[in-house]
Amino acid sequence: MNTEAIPDSAVYPPQEFSTGGTTGPVRWSRLAMASIVLSVLPIGSILAPILGIIALVRFRGRPNLLGRGLAWGGIILGLVASALMVASAYGIYLSFMNLAARPSTALQAAWAGDPERFRLQMVGPGKDATAATIAEWIAPLRERFGTLESVELAPTAPATETTAKPAVARTEREMRAMYVAVFRNDSGVTRLPLDVTFERPVGVDAVTAILVRRFRFDLPGGARIVFPDDERTDPEQPAQDPRP
Repeated sequence: MNTEAIPDSAVYPPQEFSTGGTTGPVRWSRLAMASIVLSVLPIGSILAPILGIIALVRFRGRPNLLGRGLAWGGIILGLVASALMVASAYGIYLSFMNLAARPSTALQAAWAGDPERFRLQMVGPGKDATAATIAEWIAPLRERFGTLESVELAPTAPATETTAKPAVARTEREMRAMYVAVFRNDSGVTRLPLDVTFERPVGVDAVTAILVRRFRFDLPGGARIVFPDDERTDPEQPAQDPRP
């Protein structure tokens, strides 16, 4: 059959559908493509399942649209990526919560007479502290203020006569934070400012590796009780000229 005189449009007519739904030329769903692209992005993975579901809904009655597989892929990959992202964020949150709880864990162990548990929270001289050393350190606190009830992160507030600012960290691996130690005895409840120094091991960035380096209790009247007591906690003051 000679088709030279027949127009191309007659030989290859445009692909259209008329099955009762919306008709038109065959094309890819933009929503489906956006869903699969966003599914591999850190933040976009949250939107990918939503766009994929909307794309699947729009496929109904539109047989000219392509990309159902892309929509399903965006939904599945987006859900998996979102779940991994949430799990990772929750793991980081738990790591920081465990870090913030280390001072409380160590001090509660000291008051309970559990030196092994105390040493597990410490780095530096504290990790080798003996039961006798720990008992000697907390003896003045126990005698004066009674039982340790809790150790809480101090609210961010300007320093006052009873709330001292933490001293400046001496190395890049040290971090300092202010806590409040709550004691109870027959006279009532006492809240003491507690300056805690944390230290990160050399070459390690994991939050779980950060341990307590030093405790400093600020007592009423300006006195301090420090552990380990052989370490200086305040920045060096410049030497004064003895000449008049």
